[in-house]
Amino acid sequence: MAKLTAVFGFLLIGNGLYGYLAGDSASVTALIPAFVGIALLLCAIGSIAKPALNMHLMHVAALLGLLGCLAALGRLIPSFSDEEAKGLVQVNLGLMAVLCGGYVYSCIRSFKEAGRRRREAAAMESSTADVPATVEEE
Repeated sequence: MAKLTAVFGFLLIGNGLYGYLAGDSASVTALIPAFVGIALLLCAIGSIAKPALNMHLMHVAALLGLLGCLAALGRLIPSFSDEEAKGLVQVNLGLMAVLCGGYVYSCIRSFKEAGRRRREAAAMESSTADVPATVEEE
């Protein structure tokens, strides 16, 4: 999951840099996807460096992805009713919403799978503990 988080982090950084460099006026708000991407990348690096923190950091990354998706949608939806069209801004926001939403979807699937594996391992462990050991007497 950490590698997938790093990939989405790099994609969001690219999205932010493209929005900043391709726009007519260089605005710091165009870098918001890059800031979210940097935070995801830091979570991925921390998860790889400290495997004991993997679960916690991936949950933080999923929360960041959810907040990124909601923030992008919160700015994108009202922009459709504006009188002047802002094509690049709308494309940038749409791409951020899709990337963050896809990342959150991947996180949910991964968390469900990890929980299923944990439950299966616990069931296997408890079933082997229930079998009494036999002692041969001579």
